Amino acid sequence: MFNPRPSQVEVLNYQSGWMGVSAVPGSGKTHTLSSLAARLIAEDRLAEEQEILIVTLVNSAVDNFSSRIASFLRGVNLIPGMGYRVRTLHGLAYDIIRERPDLVGLGTQFGVIEDRERSRLLMSSANAWIRANTDLIQSLTRAEADASTPRFKQEERWNKLVVEVGGAWIRKAKDLQLSPAQIEEALSALPERPWVVDLGCKMYADFERALRMRGELDFDDLIQLALEAIQRDPEFLARLRHRWPYILEDEAQDSSRLQEEILRLLSGPNGNWVRVGDPNQAIYETFTTANPQYLRNFLRDPQVRALTLPNSGRSARRILDLANHLIEWTLEEHPVPELREALAPPYIFPTPPGDPQPNPPDAPNNIYISRKRTSDEELTAIQNNVQKWLVDHPNQTVAVLFTSNRRAFDFYQMLVQADIPCVELLQSSAATRDTAVLLHHILTFLVEPTNVKKMVSLYTAWGKFLDQQAELNQNLPVPPEIRQAAAKALTACSRPERYIQPAAFDDWLHEQEPHLPPPVLTDLALFRERLAHWAQAVSLPVDQLVLTLAQDLFSDPAELALTHKIAQALQTQGRYNPTWDLRDHAAFLQNIAMQRQKFLGLSEQDTGFDPDQYPGKVLITTYHKAKGLEWDRVYLTGVNNYDFPSAQSYDEYQSEPYYIEPRLNWVAEALQRLEAVAQNDLAALFMEEGPATQEARYSISGERLRLLYVGITRARRELLIFWNTGSRKNCLQALPLAALESYWRSQMEEYPHAPSA
Repeated sequence: MFNPRPSQVEVLNYQSGWMGVSAVPGSGKTHTLSSLAARLIAEDRLAEEQEILIVTLVNSAVDNFSSRIASFLRGVNLIPGMGYRVRTLHGLAYDIIRERPDLVGLGTQFGVIEDRERSRLLMSSANAWIRANTDLIQSLTRAEADASTPRFKQEERWNKLVVEVGGAWIRKAKDLQLSPAQIEEALSALPERPWVVDLGCKMYADFERALRMRGELDFDDLIQLALEAIQRDPEFLARLRHRWPYILEDEAQDSSRLQEEILRLLSGPNGNWVRVGDPNQAIYETFTTANPQYLRNFLRDPQVRALTLPNSGRSARRILDLANHLIEWTLEEHPVPELREALAPPYIFPTPPGDPQPNPPDAPNNIYISRKRTSDEELTAIQNNVQKWLVDHPNQTVAVLFTSNRRAFDFYQMLVQADIPCVELLQSSAATRDTAVLLHHILTFLVEPTNVKKMVSLYTAWGKFLDQQAELNQNLPVPPEIRQAAAKALTACSRPERYIQPAAFDDWLHEQEPHLPPPVLTDLALFRERLAHWAQAVSLPVDQLVLTLAQDLFSDPAELALTHKIAQALQTQGRYNPTWDLRDHAAFLQNIAMQRQKFLGLSEQDTGFDPDQYPGKVLITTYHKAKGLEWDRVYLTGVNNYDFPSAQSYDEYQSEPYYIEPRLNWVAEALQRLEAVAQNDLAALFMEEGPATQEARYSISGERLRLLYVGITRARRELLIFWNTGSRKNCLQALPLAALESYWRSQMEEYPHAPSA
């Protein structure tokens, strides 16, 4: 039973028109929006062919909304699944294009390229540009950086930069609705162009050519073409407006210009459009064309009824105080005027008396801000602290948040080695990586079946997999001493063929019978059976080979489905890389296993995550992936002036590579020049370098303020904030953290018990 608060009742009383809702973290916005959708359906406002359209940001939220609306409808004796459609913005765009592909010059068989293939295309184009511009690259590379860095590392750095510049140029050009041909036409009169402009044009042209050859779109195309479709055909737009008389939008702070325009057109000037979001949680500007200013402007529109959901029962009051002070300090005391609007009200208020979600009580010292530590000391301190805490809190949840996947994965491995129960939510799930690891070892062995070292590596991976399966099924794993003895014996097998496919009188395993215990011989015999079976399948196409391996290894439907998805990915790679052999496919799997390749699997960790399912285990993830989640105890890491800069003269920025002269944010410099092309201001292409980098510093610093706010508001009961001196031991405490520490110390002196928010 949903008992709404007074502020939620205001939202639920919505009747028609445009409404905007600023919702603080933990305010129950998803529950409120779901309830509103169910109420509109229950009131019989829809014709038979009409639906309420609910638009959200990520796929996991689609499932969340669908299940909540269904629950509300069942509560009023209505059939769930009818009268509403829940889609991501990209999913909605796909639906629009699929219905009328002719409006944008597409056939009915278009596809959408996956992120990993998009990355591969960009990498290929970057390599080509680098090979064609070696003299330019040499002239831009700082002499001291060039002298002290191995050549392969120089190439790796430049490749990363070129991919970043090219990828950002493509995304921005599509947001500006500029094709490669339109940009080239605008630049045709220029005798020369800046190198970042040349790079962006070349990468964009290469990328679009590759997409056309495949008959595919990317996710940015979906948004651009969906908008074009509804702009070109008024009758089609009118039909969609009739179909979706109510549009409810979640996470509106993450909309881009084109995404907002699609929903604005679908709603119409007299339509029904509800936008819910929190500009203080806009943390994706760096990676997308999203901008929280679009929602802020909407909320200020005289046509819009602006409301707030200011109450949150998620966190203890001291934690709410800390988050509120970060807003207040930013508004009133931040030393950089350009950053004083990075955070803004509404402030977070605790839930009123009698609320069904009362705030957790404050415990003594439930907020801790660490002293100065090195990078390694920070991880060790957190490991020791959380290990002790778990002993006394086996039924509570805990998370450690990082700014990078790589550092988070390193910490995860530390906990695994220390036998501390943990789970991680990173680029791909542990289930996906474990599967990729095993398949990688099998394919690597099949490339060289007489390589003893690879055979032993495969045996070790296979044994680990079987032991994990045994534990999941509550069976006893094979004792480690048996695995160790078997691996030692295999290492001494100088001719693996005598083991894998022995002749009648030349059987290596038979010769070992006097020397090895029966359990070891049994395990080696079972492993030999598997090797022989896998070797018979080696001539199959790689996707069929992987599916054959899956039938041998897995019985759980989810594991089989995941392997099928991996097989499809390998098939796609093979189609676009006809020269690839098993060695290349094995390397692709290794990239997934080592977090170098993003791969969305099918496990809960990949598609949706419920922290409350993991009490007594340490959850390791990034600040970005933690958005929308909450834990009893939260550790924030790396809150220094490198990961959380504040546009101070002593701050450094990851986006300004030190090995290039001058040291600038070349993505920002390129995009500023692309904006000049869009405005037909060609003289601005040759503007002084630097102002775009400074503007990017403000943007990055503002987003990092919001990221810190998101991190703080993940904690229910206890919050621990750590900072370190970085890899070069020269980082300082982040400026906003210093302000929070000063505030917290004054509060503890004045109010030894919990102050109210």
